[in-house]
Amino acid sequence: MTIVQTQLPSGLSVIIEEMDHVESAAYDLVMPGGFISDAPAHVGASLVLSELIAKGAGPYDSRSLSEAFDGAGIRHGEGTGMDRFTLSGSLVASKLERALELVSHMVLNPRLPAEDIEPIQSILLQDIQALKDSPARRSMVELTKRFYPAPYNRSSLGDAEGIRSVNRALMAEMHQKFFNPCGAILSVAGKVRAHDVLRVVEELFGGWKGEAVVLPEFGSRPAHDYYHIADDSAQMQVVMAIPSVKFSEDLYYEGKLAASILGASMFGRLFVELREKRGLCYSVYARHGATNLYGTMTAYVGTTPERAQESLDLLVGEFERLRGTISQDELDRCRTNLKASLVMGEESPGARAGSNATDWWLLRRIRTLAEINAEIDRVSIEGLNTFLERHPFRPCSILTLGRTPLSVPSTIIGK
Repeated sequence: MTIVQTQLPSGLSVIIEEMDHVESAAYDLVMPGGFISDAPAHVGASLVLSELIAKGAGPYDSRSLSEAFDGAGIRHGEGTGMDRFTLSGSLVASKLERALELVSHMVLNPRLPAEDIEPIQSILLQDIQALKDSPARRSMVELTKRFYPAPYNRSSLGDAEGIRSVNRALMAEMHQKFFNPCGAILSVAGKVRAHDVLRVVEELFGGWKGEAVVLPEFGSRPAHDYYHIADDSAQMQVVMAIPSVKFSEDLYYEGKLAASILGASMFGRLFVELREKRGLCYSVYARHGATNLYGTMTAYVGTTPERAQESLDLLVGEFERLRGTISQDELDRCRTNLKASLVMGEESPGARAGSNATDWWLLRRIRTLAEINAEIDRVSIEGLNTFLERHPFRPCSILTLGRTPLSVPSTIIGK
C-alpha cells in the first residue's frame, strides 16, 4: 500500500491510500466544527446543518441529488461529531470522480432550503424524546454533562431549544463559517492512483476558500462526585467515568488493553464476575476512549434496583483489584482480540479512509497497521501495572439512574 499526503494552497489536507487488492474506494471529508462549536443559544444547530446540506446543492434539488448518488452506486452520508463535520461514502472505484463532484457541490454551494428545516427539526426532537425510553443511553448522556467541561459536556443529540431556534439565515451563516478548507481533511482510500485523485481534487476544490475555525479549548474538569437521577423504572443504570490516558500518548495501548481485560467482551472480568458467576446484571462493560485532548475510562452496569448496590460494589472492586493481578493468559487473549479487530476493521477502503483522516486530525501523521500491531505487542504486564499506577481508577465520577440512590464511599469520588 502507498500513502500520499499533501496540502492544497487553500489549507485542505489530502490523504490518498492506494489499495491495489480491492475494487472499491471510499472517501472521508472532515471539517472542523461540530456541536462543541454551536453558539450557546443554538446547541444542536450543527446537527440540522449536516442534514440540510444534503437537501440539494448546485444544479441538484434534494431528490435529484439523492438520485445522483444512488444512480452511481455511491453510499454517501453526512454526520456531525463533537468537533467536526464529516461527509463520507463508499463506491466502486471508477465512480470516485463522480462522488467527489457531488460532494464539492454540497460543500461549496448547498441550497439549504428553508422548507426542509422543520422536518429535520422534528426528527431530531423525536430523537431527544426517545432518550426517555433508552435509560442506558440517557444515563451516559447525563454523566457526560457532569464529567466534562463545557462545551465538551454537550449531548450528541443536541438541545431541544437550540434545535427549535434554527432558521435559514443561521444555517447560511454556519455554513459560511464552518465549511472551509483551512484545517479540513479529505481522505481517500481504495483502488485509485494518487496523481489521478489529486488532479480531480484540485479541479473540484481548488477554488474553495475560507478562514480557519478555532475550536473551543478543553478546560478543567468539574470535581468528581456521585449523582443520582430519580426514575421510576424496573431497572437501575450505573455508569462510571475516570480520567485516563490521551490518544497515542505514552501508555495509550496499555489503557486500551486494561479496559479490554476488564470488560470488552464476555471474557472480561466484569462480565465473568458480575453476570456469569453471580447473575447480578443483564449488561456490563468497560471501555477506553480518547482524543488528543483527553482520555476516559468508562464503565456501565444495567441491573435491577435490588441488585444495584452489590453490582456497584463489585464493579468498583474489580477496577481496584486489577493492578498486580493480570495474568499472561489474560494479556495474550486481549492482545490477540484487539489486533484481530484492528486487522479486520482496517482491511476495507472505508475503514482506511476513516482511520487515516482520524490519525491526521489527531496526530498530523498516519499510523501504519504494522506500527499499531508493534505497539500492541510491546505491552507487557509490567507496562499495564505502570499504567494502573499512573492512572488509578479513583477518584472517579459515578451516576445512577433509577428509583433510589446507592451508597458510594467518599473515598471513591475523592472527597
